[in-house]
Amino acid sequence: LARVERTLENGVVARAATGSPGTPATRDESWARPGVDITWQPIPDYASDPTRFDDYAPGGEFTEIFEAQMPKVMPYIATDVYARRVNDLVFDKLGDYNPETLSMEGVLAEAWQYDPDGMWLRVKLRENARFHDGEPLQADDVVYTWMGYVLNPELETERVRSIVNNVETVTELSEYVVEYTFKEPLYSNLTIALNYWVLPRHFYEQFTPSQINQATGLLMGSGAYRVTSFDPNDQWSPGSDFVLVRNESYWASAKPALDRIRFRSITEGLARFTAYNNGEADMLRPTPAQFTEPLDNKPDFVEEHQALNWINMRSGYSFIAWQCGKRNGERLTPFHDRRVRLAMTHLLDRQLMIDDISRGIGKIATGPNNSSSPASDPTIKPWPHNVERARELLAEAGWEDRDGDNILENDAGDEFEWQYTYSIGNESTVQIANYVQNQCRRVGIRMTHDPIDWSILTEKLNARDFDAISFAWSASAPESDPRQIWHSESIENQGDNFIQWASVDADRLIDQGRATLDEGERMEIWQELHRVFHDEQPYTFLREIPWLRFVDREFRNVETYRKGIEYREFYAVPMSGI
Repeated sequence: LARVERTLENGVVARAATGSPGTPATRDESWARPGVDITWQPIPDYASDPTRFDDYAPGGEFTEIFEAQMPKVMPYIATDVYARRVNDLVFDKLGDYNPETLSMEGVLAEAWQYDPDGMWLRVKLRENARFHDGEPLQADDVVYTWMGYVLNPELETERVRSIVNNVETVTELSEYVVEYTFKEPLYSNLTIALNYWVLPRHFYEQFTPSQINQATGLLMGSGAYRVTSFDPNDQWSPGSDFVLVRNESYWASAKPALDRIRFRSITEGLARFTAYNNGEADMLRPTPAQFTEPLDNKPDFVEEHQALNWINMRSGYSFIAWQCGKRNGERLTPFHDRRVRLAMTHLLDRQLMIDDISRGIGKIATGPNNSSSPASDPTIKPWPHNVERARELLAEAGWEDRDGDNILENDAGDEFEWQYTYSIGNESTVQIANYVQNQCRRVGIRMTHDPIDWSILTEKLNARDFDAISFAWSASAPESDPRQIWHSESIENQGDNFIQWASVDADRLIDQGRATLDEGERMEIWQELHRVFHDEQPYTFLREIPWLRFVDREFRNVETYRKGIEYREFYAVPMSGI
């Protein structure tokens, strides 16, 4: 009944006998190109409707703990996973992935036409969408988002531009119709055009590029949640909780239930777990040890908390990234040699690391796509733990103990010494660093620790100022474009190929795969690319990481979707009221 009521609120009182769900019996098609199919979209709705439950009621505050401190949350400028979670709640997109099926569905887009040859996309916007200040969301805002913001070379959006550089023009055809043209037909054109946040021109164009680049929390969108103040002199600053409040005038019919969502940063692992146990937060991403220990030894814990463990499209992988180019533009590291990188992988018993450090949660990664993805070559087996083979490879690369001091030197007499850079605050990260150090010591390599705060990670990456660095990537789509991280053209302009790895084979396959519209053929190319990663070891791929979450049982309708989680569907039932 709630679904029917929401449908009526949106003015759809009849359905066509044929066509996609949500297609009105009569509709205006005057905006469309003649002779090209129109893909009409259903009205955005919940995947799991919270209003169907008898105990549903709006209200309450939900607090999540982040493991690192965000330096900023500016859309398209802040690129870490934490800022992305915030922005996904504040901004709407033209389209988004269905949480259950991962198919692309319209959000702000009521319908679209996509060129069968992949060179253009025309989108009809929903006319009831509004920004947080009540202004209508129109085609001009979509044009500004791309041409005035994302593709603006004066803004620090280099990482995003490296992914979307195939968008040539975005043009307003009418108040609610916009058209994209592309430089070449790529498999990702449709999803790139649809799956990006739309910004309000009238809000962001009042600031200079310098002001936007320096801002930390200027957020105004059309999403289910908004910031408490749009005043540039009262924007969020790092070190404080980030609070979002329900958008009471949210344009879509599937309204959020929670009054507020609070994001709190606690960088130390034990402190995070303690804060969660003390009731200072409602959701925590525990370490594997924190996840398994209470489930094994504290029966009451399961009664009070939801313990979630699942693979979804955002599940990522951890890695050690080897600097293949010059560190800080000055000197080559030992890892510019493929044999040295492969030796480092052979040195590490990754299954032991998973069993001991990660409590058996996860599996060895062999590349950037998890093993369930069709882009992953199932015939590839992880490089084995083999210290003797590591010694052989190091010797082939010219690293030997030439003076009997148990430290390897090259033919110039330089000792093999390197810094391991990682972000502080995670006990397992330190355990991994200690294990790597011990393994290096076995073969005569001197490793030193370089722990850093998450807030300066981007600075380190942009300057290429590290020998090797460790963290994890997570995805934001079912199929990630490898160009962003792996293509040699992503080395320049502070792109995400921060290890400066240049491979002719990888570049060729990335370009070929992106231009292949047939999914089956493209997956074969991505599998061949996987074999290049495996052979070259630009990263030592450590572990495929499932999502682990503890959620207080006071919050209901917390579903483990293939897409991740949907905050908008959560609702609170105080435990005292049960």
